[in-house]
Amino acid sequence: MGEGVGNGVIPSTSEKVPTIPPAVKRKVVGPGLLTTTLIYAAVQVAILSCLSSYYNFGIRNATVLTIDFLYEFDYTKGYMEWISESWEETKESMKIPSRKAEDLKAVNAEVHIADGKQILTPEQLKFFDGSRDSKPVYLAILGRVYDVNKGKKHYGPGGGYSFFSGRDATRAFVTGDFTEKGLIDDTEGLSHEDLLGIRDWVSFYEKDYTLVGVVIGRYYDQDGKPTKELENTLARIETANEFRKLQAVETEVFPPCNSEWHQKTGGRVWCSTRSGGVNREWAGVPRVLLDQTTKSRRCACVKNFGTGLSGVEAVKKSNNRGDLDHPHLKQYPNCSPTANSCKIEEND
Repeated sequence: MGEGVGNGVIPSTSEKVPTIPPAVKRKVVGPGLLTTTLIYAAVQVAILSCLSSYYNFGIRNATVLTIDFLYEFDYTKGYMEWISESWEETKESMKIPSRKAEDLKAVNAEVHIADGKQILTPEQLKFFDGSRDSKPVYLAILGRVYDVNKGKKHYGPGGGYSFFSGRDATRAFVTGDFTEKGLIDDTEGLSHEDLLGIRDWVSFYEKDYTLVGVVIGRYYDQDGKPTKELENTLARIETANEFRKLQAVETEVFPPCNSEWHQKTGGRVWCSTRSGGVNREWAGVPRVLLDQTTKSRRCACVKNFGTGLSGVEAVKKSNNRGDLDHPHLKQYPNCSPTANSCKIEEND
């Protein structure tokens, strides 16, 4: 070794200078692995779709398109059929409670005070917020007071639902507004779905907790009798329930279309035997369905042969045209009347 400047050491020419190691070749994902990965992802989507359609969550329509696509290929069709069969078995083994409207009981306005039930003022109800060890935890919904003390870890101080305790926060159960302005009992302006959500919550507390009385105010008077406000609210809930039933029937007759939108090519709607999550023997053709109550419109798959399903007079008079002559249907512009797929503009 030779001497270097500043007492440094200069490596001899015989020593190998370290070099950057050669780049490691990336592993190429083969078709088999890629397909398996796609199938795995599809399985997750399918399971989510089953859950969302069963509980009426919003992602249902988005995943129907994916499921329909996977049924088109022989390789994935077998997997999808297996998933469908497995889901039916899973529902039975898990005993998932039904979310169908007809299975939920109507709210009974009458609370029999003579049966030992309490009549509380809002101020008295506040004492049952879980902050006092000497008192159980109460909450109210639609003026009905429930003892939720067995769930104190959730409803007591620091619990995830503690903001419901010691008050009637009917509105917040469906709006998710847990501020002081949102934790109120007023249901004015709530949608049909929100009102049915309140009905579902009452059914939940009726089943899992004990009704101990009522709170004086919007829904019950000082004698514990239902107010006009409660009667009106329950009537609105019943109207919402009837509306949901009509929607369910309409969906069977006019299933929603599959749809997609691309910035470059625009939108497209089309029909299949599973579009809208409604399994049937016919695919139908896309039409605009006008809702006479809400004045809204949507794409519907319409049966275009044989006997119609809607039963309206105009359809009964038609001959082998299915429901095509229904008065609330409109053909998509620039689309063949017999096509099962239509391009749409943004404002269609």
